[in-house]
Amino acid sequence: MSVSEKLNQIQADAHALYLAFHAYHWNVKGLTFYQIHAHTQKAYEAMSELFDDVAERALQIGEKAIICGKELGEKAKAPFELKESYTDKDVLKLVLSAYEYLVEAFKELEASAQKAQDATTEAFAQEKYGALEKEIWMLKSTLA
Repeated sequence: MSVSEKLNQIQADAHALYLAFHAYHWNVKGLTFYQIHAHTQKAYEAMSELFDDVAERALQIGEKAIICGKELGEKAKAPFELKESYTDKDVLKLVLSAYEYLVEAFKELEASAQKAQDATTEAFAQEKYGALEKEIWMLKSTLA
């Protein structure tokens, strides 16, 4: 996959996760509702920022960002689960799975950028998956 295709894929995934994280945010139940509600707000805000960041990176390299909701939905591959309600553990596991998926996506972007000799996108990918790896560690520690 080319650098621009991978950026568009991640952009679509960030959009899908932005919506999914809202579902978790609104529909978590239980004694830790407040903490999970606050955590998922930070998570969906991060997906909004990620959506913008990858779109802007695509534009910076002379490519296009996705602006059509239908296309975003069709391209998204990130894992999520929509249902009526979630336990705190459900939500943490789902967010963990999404972050692990994104780490792999950014590592694929890094490899594509390296092949294309695009050091800036390579560094961009490394920065993004580095931040996600910290989130993964914190989620795994919480779930342990």
